[in-house]
Amino acid sequence: MVETVLLIASLIIIIGFYRYSKLQYRKGADDLFQLFARGAYDQKVAMFKALNADSLPGGVVFVGDSITQDYNVYEFFKGKNVYNRGIGGDTSEGVLNRLDESVFQLKPKAVFLLIGTNDLASPQFSIEKTFTNIQAIIQNLQAFDPAMKIYLLSILPVNSTIDATTVGLRNNSLIEKLNQKLKGLKAVHFIDLYPSLLDANQHLSEKYTVEGLHLNAQGYHVVTDVLRKYI
Repeated sequence: MVETVLLIASLIIIIGFYRYSKLQYRKGADDLFQLFARGAYDQKVAMFKALNADSLPGGVVFVGDSITQDYNVYEFFKGKNVYNRGIGGDTSEGVLNRLDESVFQLKPKAVFLLIGTNDLASPQFSIEKTFTNIQAIIQNLQAFDPAMKIYLLSILPVNSTIDATTVGLRNNSLIEKLNQKLKGLKAVHFIDLYPSLLDANQHLSEKYTVEGLHLNAQGYHVVTDVLRKYI
């Protein structure tokens, strides 16, 4: 009887230790990922600062996350004074913290802002928080140069039927709600790209995406066709 009790107690301790170890491992892995992500972010911002020294004022800057980072604006808008200041994985808070290196130092005549999809991927996502951050970005841009043209691009649709893991917590219902709030912002030109990329089921069309989140070449052609008249 005593041996049985001791065996059960030992098993409980082992199982508890195993679960704790898994949690600690997961936490350690998450912390390590965050460390690498932060390092990559800082390196990108530092690179922008270095590149800005050779930039020409009066250009057009694209600011955002990986969807912007992967947008080859130099090819799509040949002959134009354009700059890409996208950082993969960035959020509205990240852009808010790097406006000096990503916009102000360039002294552009126009800014195209596309940010927010990675906010939606967070378990702590709040429409109000993301909206407030984007509103603050725009206010800071306006304060820096009231003559600067600010184009706010709608957050793009997703398609979780292609790759649910990549799409994650993002969903089109929340994206549409956030876009509706962004559309109401004053003193900014809102460009609604969302409907141009949809399929018949109101998802990001397979024709335009890599895995349900990021755009492929055809997707960027659609975006460029919409934006060309503003550049």
